[in-house]
Amino acid sequence: MLLPQTIIKGLPMETSPETAVFLLRPFFIALYIGLLFSIVIFIREKAHERKLKKENVKLKEHIQTKLEIEAETNERVRKDIEELKRQNENLRISLHALDVKPGRSEIKQLHIYQKVVEILTEKVPGFAQSWQSTTRDVQEDMRKIDLGRIPIVRRLLQGRGTSRKTIEDKTDS
Repeated sequence: MLLPQTIIKGLPMETSPETAVFLLRPFFIALYIGLLFSIVIFIREKAHERKLKKENVKLKEHIQTKLEIEAETNERVRKDIEELKRQNENLRISLHALDVKPGRSEIKQLHIYQKVVEILTEKVPGFAQSWQSTTRDVQEDMRKIDLGRIPIVRRLLQGRGTSRKTIEDKTDS
């Protein structure tokens, strides 16, 4: 009979045939097989862990790249928005300047009205006082319209010949 000394070479104790038979009992054989399976499973899990770590690093790099691309896109969009805001402000200023700047026909019409006022002031007695008071009233109404205190509808209705008092009575009620 072969002694299990060839199987268990690394043991420091002397192996006798009784010890060898004792170590070859089914319990110890199952223990050896269980240890072998445990070692195989441990090695497989370590390999799987390494694979997952590599995949984790790869995913982190992918996310970092994606975040960098999104940051660049967000920066570009922010710059576009700033440019559009600047253009919007420039257009608003230009529109305001065009509203304020009268055209040639309007300047000509204003010059005609100025001449008419000068002539009427000289020829019609009492015209200057009523002109000044009416001018102040209209300027005050225009200021209120510009501030939004009087609706533009009131301004349009006054232009059709409705008296100011009638319109105020209609809007107040």
